[in-house]
Parts: sequence; C-alpha cells; structure tokens
Amino acid sequence: MATANSTDLMTTTIAGGSGLTTENKIAITAVIFVAIGVVLAAIGVPFTILTYREYRRKNREDRRHRLQEDQSHRQQEDLPLLTRPTEGTSGPDKVQAVASKVNEAVKKVYKTIGSYVQMLPWVDDHQMHIMNIYTKLCLVEQVDTRGKPRIKGINMESDFELNSRFDFKVWRKTYGKMQLETREGNPNKGEMKSYEEIFKFQTHHEGIPIKRIVISGPAGIGKTTLIDKIAYDWAMGNSKTLNKFKLVFALKMGSLQQSSNLEDAIFENLLAKDTVDESALKEFIDKNQDKVLILLDGFDECKITTTDTSSFGSILKVIKRKLGPECWVVITSRPPLDKLVNSSLVMKPFTHVRVEGFSKTDINEYVNKFFPDDHDKASKLIEQIELSDTLSDLAESPMLLLLMCLLMGSKENTLPDTMTRLYNKALNYIFKRKTRDIKDAAISKILTSIGKVALGSLLSKDQSFAFREGDFEKSALDAAMNAGVLTGERVIDGLESYQRVSFIHHTFLEYCAAMYWQSLINTEEFDRILDQTGVESTKGATLGVPYYSRLFRYEYLFRFCCGDNEACTNRILKKIHQGRDSQLIVTCYFESQSKELPQENVISSLLTGDIDISECNNDSTNALFHFLKQVAPLSRRNDYFSKVKSLVIERFNFQRFGTDFAKSLMLMTNLQSLFLQSSSLTVANTNQILSSLARPSTLTTLDLSENKALGGSVSLLAPQLMKLKCLKKLKLDSCSLVAQDVSPIAESLGDTLVDLGVSRNRALGGCASIWGPELGKMECLQDIDLRYCSLQCTDIEPIAVALSGLSTLVNLYLMINPNLGGCAEMWALHLKGMNHLKVLSLAMCRLTYVDMKPIAESVSDMPNLISLGLSENQALGGRASSWALHLKRMNHLKELTLAMCNLTDVDMKPIAESVRDMPNLIHLDLSSNNAFGGRASSWALHLKRMNHLKELTLAMCNLKDVDMKPIAESVSDMPNLIHLDLSRNNAFGGRASSWALHLKRMNHLKELTLAMCNLKDVDMKPIAESVSDMPNLIHLDLSSNNAFGGRASSWAQHLKLMTKHLKKLKLYGLTDEDKEYINASSDLNLTILNFTVPSWLH
Repeated sequence: MATANSTDLMTTTIAGGSGLTTENKIAITAVIFVAIGVVLAAIGVPFTILTYREYRRKNREDRRHRLQEDQSHRQQEDLPLLTRPTEGTSGPDKVQAVASKVNEAVKKVYKTIGSYVQMLPWVDDHQMHIMNIYTKLCLVEQVDTRGKPRIKGINMESDFELNSRFDFKVWRKTYGKMQLETREGNPNKGEMKSYEEIFKFQTHHEGIPIKRIVISGPAGIGKTTLIDKIAYDWAMGNSKTLNKFKLVFALKMGSLQQSSNLEDAIFENLLAKDTVDESALKEFIDKNQDKVLILLDGFDECKITTTDTSSFGSILKVIKRKLGPECWVVITSRPPLDKLVNSSLVMKPFTHVRVEGFSKTDINEYVNKFFPDDHDKASKLIEQIELSDTLSDLAESPMLLLLMCLLMGSKENTLPDTMTRLYNKALNYIFKRKTRDIKDAAISKILTSIGKVALGSLLSKDQSFAFREGDFEKSALDAAMNAGVLTGERVIDGLESYQRVSFIHHTFLEYCAAMYWQSLINTEEFDRILDQTGVESTKGATLGVPYYSRLFRYEYLFRFCCGDNEACTNRILKKIHQGRDSQLIVTCYFESQSKELPQENVISSLLTGDIDISECNNDSTNALFHFLKQVAPLSRRNDYFSKVKSLVIERFNFQRFGTDFAKSLMLMTNLQSLFLQSSSLTVANTNQILSSLARPSTLTTLDLSENKALGGSVSLLAPQLMKLKCLKKLKLDSCSLVAQDVSPIAESLGDTLVDLGVSRNRALGGCASIWGPELGKMECLQDIDLRYCSLQCTDIEPIAVALSGLSTLVNLYLMINPNLGGCAEMWALHLKGMNHLKVLSLAMCRLTYVDMKPIAESVSDMPNLISLGLSENQALGGRASSWALHLKRMNHLKELTLAMCNLTDVDMKPIAESVRDMPNLIHLDLSSNNAFGGRASSWALHLKRMNHLKELTLAMCNLKDVDMKPIAESVSDMPNLIHLDLSRNNAFGGRASSWALHLKRMNHLKELTLAMCNLKDVDMKPIAESVSDMPNLIHLDLSSNNAFGGRASSWAQHLKLMTKHLKKLKLYGLTDEDKEYINASSDLNLTILNFTVPSWLH
C-alpha cells in the first residue's frame, strides 16, 4: 500500500510541472522509481520496480478507473433526492428514528433562536419574539413572472392566448371583472385569508396538488418574516395544514451558491454535523417526499451565474423537480422573476403569490406591537403616517415601517415625506447610535465608498450581492461593519475560508450605490452608468423582452439618486423620458423635491394627448400630483394641460387625491374622454369631478363603471350631467344601478347620448317594465349594452317596444342573460319591432335548438340586421340538424358568429346547407369549437357549399396537421374567400413540413392568419415555400409565435421567399436582437414588416 500511495503522490507532483510532455513525465517518473527502488533495496526495504512498459500500462488502467469513478459520480446526480451510495444500509426503524430526531432538532431551532426577529440588525440584543411583532400580510395569488400583476384573469403568455382579431376592449366589455388565476388557470378569490392557502392549490384539470410555490414582493415587504412564521407555526403545531409535514427545512438562499447541496445546507444551518446518521436522513427524505417542506428565502440573493443545469447543486435541482419532485418547496424572491421562473428552474404548474405588505389596519397593529408600553408615541406615529400620503404608501412595507418606528423611538419628532430622506435619517441614526460624535460628512464618505462596490454589483450581469472583505476600502468597511450597515459571516468554500460581507438589506445596498452615483455627477462616468441601466430602450418594448426586469431592477437606484439632488434628477429624467415611463419620471421628480421644473420635453412627454394612470399606486399618484402642482402655474403661459384629450384613471383613491385631481381637471380645457373606473366613487366625489370640468364642457365620453356606490343615487348626479352638452357616450357598467336610476339618465342626456352602457347591473333584471320605457326618451341612441343584467323573458317586450321607436339604434347587446334560454318563443317576436338594428348579440344566453326558430322568424323581418352573435350557446352543439335549417330565413345577414357553441363534425353539413342559401353572408365565425380538431376529413368537404363567403374563422378549433389537406381542398373551391383565420391552433407548431404544402392550393386568398399557433423555427421554411406560390396573398399574420423569439438567425433567411407579393407581414413577439437581424437583411422588402405590439398586449 505504501508503494502505491507513494507512486500516486509522486505522479501527481510531477504532473503538476510545466513544459513537459506526457511521455517525458512518464519516463522521468519511471527513472525516479528505479532510483528509489535502488536506494530502498540498499537499506533493506522491499520495493517492486515496474518496467517502463508496465508503468505505462498501470497508468492507463488508473486513468480508466478514475474516468469510471467520474462517470459513476455524474450518474449519482440523477439518483433520487439526497441518495448517494453509503457503507451499509439503514433499516426502517433507524430511518424513522433519525427522522424523529431531526424533527425534534429543527423544531427546537425554530422555537428558540428561530422564533426571534432581529428588529435592529445592527444591535444583536434588540430582538422581539415573532408572536409579539408578526402582523398578517396581504397575500394575493398572481400569474406574472415579472412580479407585476397581470390584467385580471389573463395569462398573456399562454393561458388566455389571444389572436390578432381579438379586441381587448370588447373582451373587457364582455367579461368584465375576472378572478385571478394560477398558472394552471384555477380561479382564485384574489386576496388570501391565510398563508395556509398556498398549500391548497391544485392543477385545474387533474386536481394534482401544486408543490412549487413562488412568493414574490419588493425589498422589505415581509417575505423573510413570513418564512420564519411558517417555520415557527409548524414547530409549535399552530397549523393543521402544516401538521402533515414531518420535516421542515428553512434556509436562507443568500448564503447559498448555484452548486450548493441540500444536505450540506441543512447540516450547516440547522443541524450539528454528527448528531444524526446522514444516510438515514437522506433515505427518509427520498421515501417520504410529500412529508418534507423546504422553505428557501431570498432566491434573488443567491448567485446564479448560468442556467446550465449541469452546474446545479441539489437545491436548484429540487426547485426544478429533477430531484425530490414530490417535496413541497416554497421560494421567496424579489421581482423580477425571470431568473427563477423559466425552463431551467420553476416551470408549470406552480403557484405564484405576491406579498402586498400591510393594510391600514395592519400598520396600526404593527406600530402598537412595536411600542407596547408607549401608546402616546404609537398614536403619534400612526397619526403622522395617516396625514402623509407618501408615508402611508411607504408604511405598507414592513421594512420601511420598521425604520419609521426606529426613528420615532429616537429623538426625532417628525418623519420625512420621501424614501430618500427616510433612509438618510435611518442611516444617520444607525451610525450615530454606535458612534455619537461622527459627523454627517464622515457618514456620507463611508456610504459613498461602500456604494461604489454596491453599484458595481447592481450593474454586473450576475448581480452578486455577497462580497468579500477585499472588495471594500478597509476603513469604510470597518466603520460600516461597526455600525451594522454591513454584516459578515465566516464561510468555508472547499479548502478556503473567508469572511462574506453583505448589506443588512438590499434597499440599503441600493441607497449606498445611489450615493456613489451621485458623487459622479460632474464626470462622464455618470452618463456611462445611466446608459448601462438601459432605460432609454423601454419605448415600444416587445412583450417578453425584459423591460420590466430593467425597471424593477433599477427603480430604487433611480429614486435614491434623484433624492434631494436636482442635477442628478435632470440628467436622469432627460434620459428616461425617452422611454415614456410616466410613473418612473414623476416618482424620481418627487424624490428630488426640486422647486425647479424639469426640462420642457420631459413635461411634454407626460402631459400628452392621452394620459393613463390606471396602473399607478398611491405613491406614484401622489408623485404625479406633486408634479402637476409644479406645472400648474405655467398653464397660462404654456399649453401643457390643454393638450390632454383623454384621461384614464382606475382604482383611484379620491378620498386622498380628489381635491388635487379636481384642480388639475379644471386646466384640461380640451378634455374629451374621462375614464374613472373602479375608484370607489361616491355621489359627492362624482359631482365634485363633474363640476370641475371646463365650461363649456368638451367631454364626449364619460366612464364611471364599477363604482357601486352610485347605484340608487343617479338622480343626484343629474344636474351636473345635464351640463355636459357634448356628452355622447356614458358607461355605468357594474354600478349597482336600480330601476329608478334609468329615468334621470334619460332626462338629463336624452337629447345628446349616443352610446349607453349599463351592463352587469343585475338589479335591472325582472323589472324592465319600470325602466324600459325610459330608453325611448333617448332619441339619439345608437348603442345600448344590457349584458349580464339578469334579464328575464318578460323584460324583452318593454325594452323592444321602447327601442322600436328609435330609428337611430344600431347595436343591441343582450349577451350573458342566461334566463333568456329555452323560452325564445315568449320574447323573440318582439325583436322584429327594432327593424332598424344592424347588430344583435345573444351570446351566452343558454339558447337551445328550440329557440332558433322564433329568433330566425323575427330576424327575417329585420332587413337592416347585418350581424348576429350566437357564440357560447353550447346547447346548440351536436343538434344543428334541428336548428340550422332556420338560418336561411335570415338571408340578409352579412356576419354570423357561432364560436364556442360546442359544434361537432355532424353539425357542419346542415349549417353549410343553410348558409349556402344566405347569399349576403360574407363572414362566418366557427372558432373555438374544439371537436372539429382532427376530424376535418368528415366536415371540411361541406365548406365549399358556402362559396360566397369572404371570411372564414376557424381559430382555436384544436386543428391538427391532418386537417389542413381537406380544409385546403374545400377552400380551393371557394373563389370569393379572401381571409382564412387559423390562429391559436397550437398543434400546427413544429409540424409545418406535413401541412404547409397544402396552403398553395388556396392561392386566391388575400389574407392568412397563423398567429399564436406555437410555430417553431423549423416551420418557417415550408410555410415560406407555399406562400411564395400564393400570388394573391398580401397579408400574412405570424405574430405571437413565441418560439420564433430569439431564433431569427435560424429562420429569417426564408422570409425573402414570401416577401415578393406580400404587403404586410406581422411578426410581433420578437426580441430586439431578432429585429436587428431581420432589418440587417438587405434582400428583404422591410417596408412590409410589422413588429408593432398592439396596445392591449402592453
């Protein structure tokens, strides 16, 4: 053994040299071995001397053996969670005993040191028990990977795929309020009652528990304390939901790396190394994954340098489900989430919960808990917070509320209005608590010094926020460590041991980085850093391009840099106004507290023709009105406010901002459209707003939807409404209107109103005999929306009688009134009285086949009707033989919609036979009838009977590649068809080689839509080849095929095949790099390309 060991050691030593070939090294080694053998033999020690040939053979065998060991080690990476070959195996009793011992050990941690919250991170002994300070957070289930809430109910990536024909305004109008959804589409109540709900979500179709949970929220919002509370509740047995877990491991990801392993982290942070048998613990976890909960706090603080999964330790593999797929894993992170939620880590299904912080009640509770023995101080702080708009917003963050409590606990008597001033006071307090005589200038110098390192990390690609002592200037490091702004811990990395340095909180890092950036204001470096943030490229950013990532990543840096610094503010605003991010502009300007206005082009970028502050929170709204107050004195000399034509406000707090808003409204002398949705308006608020409109009023559109307090009180608004002489459109959807509210609308606006929306006012149902006649007084009415009003069969007659006298009426929307279904013989006959109607929608009315005859009979006597909507009446499916024959009676129709009617292949023949006898019909919509998919061979042949159609929609019909041939064969015999919509048929993706060749048979088409078809780069060539043989095609829509994004280099060369005769090619959904690649192609007709994302997708 001694000989072998000596041989290995010597071989390693020699191999470490340089300048020698392998043959040289082996020869020299052999010579040395011979020499050693001679010496040892001379002193009587046995030694085996290998010949040079024997040594080479042995060396090869050793290398082969090491290679096998390496391969074995790599294979072990794919073994079940934490399982490695061990000496001997653990018996079941031993495994259970070890699990019980670990259970007791970690519970003891969570009940003792883990149950105390560090209130002052820089003072070790200032802690409070979690039960004495923990305050319930507001948790909202979300779906957005950027950490920003999506439009309610829509996952714009996949769950609610929208095609190019989709009208977002119509969608909102049709469906109104929608509940938030999980990534699987499960409806949710929105705000959660308890964190326990995160463990109860299941996949929509299969009902499988969703075991990967992402909790996101900005810095200081309470994510870490929430994780501590979950661990504490489990240890104490406070939660029935958590009682199912045998083991709970709470780990801080800031102390972990990409290669970190779960077992190592558990023993380093929660268990003493030799207290339990590691192999038995591994075996228990592997065999009882459903009983294991892993809490990973602060993913954004973990250094992730690559998405290459081969470099992942077992912790990241658990997140990805490559290991421990049945373990429950909760991960917290600051937004953006693009590094976490992707194909390398968290994939569907997963639950995404956003921490929204404290409500007003929560703030009061927290402050009183902080000052349990000083109620006067607690009351004073609560009062100051409530009186200050900005402080109320800041106090929603637990971290910032803690800072306020700390300042109030000192000799400070007031709290600042801006974040910058709050952090400035907090940091001064931190330093002077430890070093009372330290000067403000000295503190500033220290913060600037450590801020240089902080800024470098923020701007770096991997954004690593764990530092080494050598990264900082020593004196600044010592001072910051002494004060507690920086903290350190000893880390062992392999054979190396070093002190890892971190900021006590990420927002302190951003504040210090901003202080250093401020110090560069008179240098070129300042602008270079501003360019690195990339904010100037936000304008027109493509969906999917990480614009929000940049915004969230640097928002606090911008705000702190602008804080009380006019020069920095002007430089930053000059740059970011090009991106048209109004919230960021006004927030930065507010932080500056400048008395000087920004440059004129900055003001003009905000006060444009259309202003939309529907997504502004209270903080941004407060900053906006601060800005408007500053600009207002210039209104007489400049035309800023008069440029505003449209103002959109949603979820606006009029209790706090109503007066400021009214003052600004007075200056908007050319305002034409005002949208005030979901803003909890009262009659008093609304009258204040209406009275503030310029006189004479130029307002033509007023939307007060989803303000439920207006219901039953519209008569009190009538005097102000009467003054709106130009008003043509009024929306009062979902305002809890009652029958008595219709009369004052008719009396005050009867001679001007063209469009009235009163949808989702369910109290109007069953009493149209009271309010229906009032509709007849609106002599100019063209459109009326009565969706979702719980209308009964008896309501249609008084409505129809009143509207029959209005020759101006064009559109009537009666959709989503399910009580109309099955009884059309009672009400349909009254429709014919409205023979001037052009559009009638009866979608989602639960119509059955027996309803079609009386409807068709009435419509046949409505010669001006051109569009009939019957979508989502699913009882029509499979029964077309009973009702389709009545369609031909409506032979003057130009558009018929039968989308989502659950139609099957047997329905196509009777529909086609009737449509054949409807010579005026030019558009037939059969979209979202999934049963058509894979069955076109049995129904497509009937399409040719409808050879007068000009537009056919088969979007989202679950079509397969085998369906294209029979569809193309029929369409080839439809000479009048100019537009075929096949969008949102995902099965086409990656299969164009088998179906695209059939496109050329439809060579008379002028427009073809293949948007959102999950097309891949390999599909572009066969599509292009066929399109090149379609000489009449002028418009091709390939938009929102996400797999094209980032891959233009592999498919763009095929575009030139089809750009000879095309006049428009839609390709939005691409990255900036894709656009640059395509634009650089000199052989393309670039004028036809359309990259512009529709406004409803922004």
